[in-house]
Amino acid sequence: MVKLSTPRPVKAVVTAPSRTWTTVYQNTSGRPLLVIVTVECIRIAGTDLSAYALAQMGTTPPCTDFATSAGLMPLTTTVTEDLKDVIILPVPNNYYYKVTRTYGVGCSVTLAGWLEVEL
Repeated sequence: MVKLSTPRPVKAVVTAPSRTWTTVYQNTSGRPLLVIVTVECIRIAGTDLSAYALAQMGTTPPCTDFATSAGLMPLTTTVTEDLKDVIILPVPNNYYYKVTRTYGVGCSVTLAGWLEVEL
C-alpha cells in the first residue's frame, strides 16, 4: 500500500500591477508557479509589423531561454487588429523569469493583467 502525503492547497496570488515589462523576477515561493499574463496587442492597418509579448526564463538571470509568446506576428493587413492574448508560463522553484514586449511603429503591446498561482 502506498501512503500519500497530505495535499498542498493551491494559493492564487494576484501580483498586477506590481509586475512590469523586462523586469527579472525569481520564484522563491518554494513551489512551482503558474504565471498567467494577459496582453493587448494592436497593429494598425497597412503595416506588416509585429506586436507581441515574449516570456523567458532560466536558472540564472538575465533569462535568455525562450519559453512562449503571444500576440501578432508580421503579416500585412488591411484592417487594424486588436488582439487580447494570454501567456501561460510554468516556472519551477528558484528559476528566474521575465516578460518583454516587441512592437513596431504604429503598434502597441500593453499589460492587461498578471496572475501568479503557487502550485
